Amino acid sequence: MKRAVLLLVSSAALLLIASCGSSNSVTGPNGNVTVNAPSKLTNRAFITNQFSGNIQIMDSQNDTTAYYTANNNNTGNSTTGGSPASAVGIAVGGTLTLMALRPDDAETVVYDPSSLVLTFITNSSEAPSGTVTLSGWTDRLLYSADSTKLYVPEPTAPVTNSRPGGVQIITEATSTATVGITGFIPIPAARYVAISPDGKTLLVFASNSDTMYLVDLTATVLSPVAITGFAAPVNAFFSSDNSTAYVINCGPECGSTAGPPSVMKFDVASRAVTATVPVGGASVGLLKNTTLYLAGYPGGSTGTFDVVDVGAMTRTTANPLAIGDGSHTTMAISNNNKMYIGAVSCANATVGCLSIVDIGKTALDTVSQSLGGVTGLQSIPNRNTMYAVEGGVLFIYDTTTGQLQSTQIAFRGALYGVVQVDP
Repeated sequence: MKRAVLLLVSSAALLLIASCGSSNSVTGPNGNVTVNAPSKLTNRAFITNQFSGNIQIMDSQNDTTAYYTANNNNTGNSTTGGSPASAVGIAVGGTLTLMALRPDDAETVVYDPSSLVLTFITNSSEAPSGTVTLSGWTDRLLYSADSTKLYVPEPTAPVTNSRPGGVQIITEATSTATVGITGFIPIPAARYVAISPDGKTLLVFASNSDTMYLVDLTATVLSPVAITGFAAPVNAFFSSDNSTAYVINCGPECGSTAGPPSVMKFDVASRAVTATVPVGGASVGLLKNTTLYLAGYPGGSTGTFDVVDVGAMTRTTANPLAIGDGSHTTMAISNNNKMYIGAVSCANATVGCLSIVDIGKTALDTVSQSLGGVTGLQSIPNRNTMYAVEGGVLFIYDTTTGQLQSTQIAFRGALYGVVQVDP
């Protein structure tokens, strides 16, 4: 029996939807055509459902979903013919969590941690096209910019005569939609990865380590080079010319005693750190042009938010801005310049795990609801709207007010991630 997740929002319209998989996939003439797919929607957000094993499909321009009728034919947004009508979705199975959209928008990969299986979804047909079984768990999926490879760090992947951990390389033949594991880079406890825009340099970060590993992806043999001098590095962002990586050091929050949270400017050619900017906390970051936004939890009753100009390598926040506490793992910028920051765990019973910062004012917009850990954030194109998955439920925010909008939709089950698959 499916478990219903009930969303209660005062003065809000709520629609409870039964989730169901699609069964009549039709491939469109190219990757950008979606009207012939089961949902017949052209502005889609995919949402993973941990309980049903389905990918739910939302029309992100009007916050609705398509339905099947009793004879299983999709009739747009009609609710007739079922009791209740079943939402058009993509049946995958398992306990779906992570998702990643391929840069060319043609495919979405989804992860089932219960079976360690990656399923590749063709976006035009809304149907699975292939699967890959990993050798260990992961919490990061990273495509190369040219959409030909997927890099998956696995902290516990078995390695013969060595400590477990490494990065799986999955290569895709985009013309035939086939996928397969074509390489493995052994790195103990490998957990996070970053790749340069030209696809030539891979940076790998391990759990509970102050070392960063650099892999030259153009080499015949992919051999990681260990580079020390960091403080629990967890991610990096590259300059557009591929020459520089801005490495995020999580510091004591991630168990390091080597230094405080910071951003380090790393020269790829010389493999040296050339500048360092201390920040309040840095477990997650987001780079927009030359502005790097950072959030973390240094301890105490609040987390911190900082802004760093990586061009000048200076912090533009005079002091770290106080935000909600917890382990911050995701960030998204709305179309009207509001930064949404999500934590998967938090102790603040009033504000909860979601913090909203007005970037223009560098001021916190307080959220009054405590709705659970944040596992997914997606800014919606052409709207001042943010989709947030909090406590397994989809919440739709009006980013002009920072509050929940009047119309909300809830699916049966427990949701996790959300991505916008149509530009």
